[in-house]
Amino acid sequence: MRINVTLILLLAISLILFSQFSFAQSEDYILTLDGTKVYGKIERKFDYESYDIIRFSKPGEKSKTLSPKDISGFGFDNGWIYVVKKLTEEREAEFVQVLISGKLTLIRSRNIFYIDNGTEVVELVARYEQEEIKGREFTELKRPYIGTLNMLMAGDCTNELYQDIFNLKYEEYDFISILSKYHLCENLPFELHFKKEPFTRVSPVVSAGISSIVLTPAIITGNRKDAFETSIFPIFQIGVKAHQFRKWPRLSMDVAIAYMNQDNTVISEYVSSEQYMTATETYTARAIMVPVTINYTWIRLGKVDSYIGLGVVSNYNNIESEFSIIDQTLNSNGITTLYEQPLTEIKRRFVSPLAKVGSVINLSKTIGLVAEFQVTQNPEVMSVSLPFNVVIYDRLVSSFLIGLRF
Repeated sequence: MRINVTLILLLAISLILFSQFSFAQSEDYILTLDGTKVYGKIERKFDYESYDIIRFSKPGEKSKTLSPKDISGFGFDNGWIYVVKKLTEEREAEFVQVLISGKLTLIRSRNIFYIDNGTEVVELVARYEQEEIKGREFTELKRPYIGTLNMLMAGDCTNELYQDIFNLKYEEYDFISILSKYHLCENLPFELHFKKEPFTRVSPVVSAGISSIVLTPAIITGNRKDAFETSIFPIFQIGVKAHQFRKWPRLSMDVAIAYMNQDNTVISEYVSSEQYMTATETYTARAIMVPVTINYTWIRLGKVDSYIGLGVVSNYNNIESEFSIIDQTLNSNGITTLYEQPLTEIKRRFVSPLAKVGSVINLSKTIGLVAEFQVTQNPEVMSVSLPFNVVIYDRLVSSFLIGLRF
């Protein structure tokens, strides 16, 4: 036991040191008002495309809150950059994301796109309008941004780009693509600042922990008592987590395979006016579970994401009797009879609901320390049988797991 505790402590210390090293290697930065670049760490939001303020810290220092009045811009280690710009006369200066810079610079603020041509900032407008034809109303997407782009890109490449502009969707990748083509066609210098993110990231997760099994009689008759020697069992789990969905950053999905050893001993007693019966069985039980959950990250504090999850778990169980004996005494004549027969049975295959809460400490870009508490309810899943008397149990399984996400 002491060896296991020592290994856990060494692992925890190593992870903390690795986390600090990763922090030191961060390439996030801010631009001061005089244009000086200062490296450190910026705390990211879930929707990290728009920021009103940021929290920035240098290694060994406390984080501080910065607004557009305090700095001229900032950038992330993935290449995304933000500058302070006043988009209209009516609005205050704000952080805007620069997607591509050149003669025509594409910027974004709160999922609205703008073009900065060096003299003015022009909004790329898209809107839905109600239309009516022959008494039938419908909603139509209006695309004034098509005309705006045709005007801004007028020149030697107008004919070449016309069809591509006409087919544009109101999405960052489409705008980046057409502006890249424009600068290349006109032989103009430009720079991309938007690294295309995958739709989602899929990471392997390995974890281990303990499970507590609480058996509650669902069907019981007569003066019957059962006692189980233990209710705590080890559990091991390996799976994958789909997370960091580009469009839904708070959502994630887990699919795993878990294994639990449930070896145990049950002692039973049954008393009636006709007989007195006791029994003991030692059995081996194995469970393979396949949990699938959809998770929602409800809070992020620094490097820690906390989430809740709901889903289902497919259960595959096997139980075998190692030793069993039944001692039956008839009250009428005092004769005692010994039986050797299995007492326990378990439902071999079934599906049950699963709920969990968990947290991930993001130690680096790729590694996270995961802790989860899971609960699943299994109705009428196990029985303990004596001659002419059976108890059927509901099972509540609560598991605590700690692992690594890679």
